[in-house]
Amino acid sequence: MRRIAVVTDSNSGLTKAEAAEYGIYILPMTFFVDGKECLEGVSLREEEFFDSMRSGYTVSTTQPTPGELSDLWEELLETHDAIVHIPMSKALSGGYSSAVMLSEDYDGRVQVADSRRISVTQASAAIEAARLADEGLSAADIKGRLEEMSLEASIYITVDTLEYLKRGGRIRSAEALAGEILGIRPVIQIKGGLLEPYCKVRGRKRAKKEMEDAILGDAKALMDKYGEEQTELYIAHADAEKETSEWKERIEGLFPGKKIHMARLPLSICCHVGPGTIGVGVCVSRRM
Repeated sequence: MRRIAVVTDSNSGLTKAEAAEYGIYILPMTFFVDGKECLEGVSLREEEFFDSMRSGYTVSTTQPTPGELSDLWEELLETHDAIVHIPMSKALSGGYSSAVMLSEDYDGRVQVADSRRISVTQASAAIEAARLADEGLSAADIKGRLEEMSLEASIYITVDTLEYLKRGGRIRSAEALAGEILGIRPVIQIKGGLLEPYCKVRGRKRAKKEMEDAILGDAKALMDKYGEEQTELYIAHADAEKETSEWKERIEGLFPGKKIHMARLPLSICCHVGPGTIGVGVCVSRRM
């Protein structure tokens, strides 16, 4: 057993199989589906989640409680020297700040890293942390490495419908109605821990092209700076596996010989953008 335990939350989208493969511990996020409390990956299945969204039920998420964090940390510290905890970006949730405050009670044995990431790039950071732990780095050094590379990542997503952005109050009803009539589809960028509009275009095909161009530019910049081996590419979706599998062939064509990792978007993103959302991502990291 390695001396350092690596912990991330289910906002990373890591599956149980991936977590087991890399020796990473997952803290499940709490969701409320029509008022019912559920844990992502434990008592909440994706099918149930998306069916609830399509049926119009209210879906929301909340950050882990201090008790949930401390229970997990204390259990791990019985068998490990220290912990590297990697929550979703502090710009997207208060979970990071809560974890930092709680970690002050552990005399440096818990290091909370702000990877400024979410979803596939957060998962990559956790896998990188596990690799560094196996190499013998201290928890503080691993945290430092992750934060040094935190800005070297980006994700682009587009939605299938504006309905869920409207439900979440991210766009006005009139704007959503006009957008649906005109076939407007936003492309949203997640970079540096921030979620911001990237562009608006007519139709899903054009939205995909904008994402392809954006990821091509970002990936080239990272490959030039760090090398192809340390640059990872992802394609992800929210209940749109068939379309994403077909689109993956197009992305592979943009990067001949480069492996494209395929994943599901975490429910913390899905609850805002809805089923049918697809996206691409790139970051600096190396899988073991």
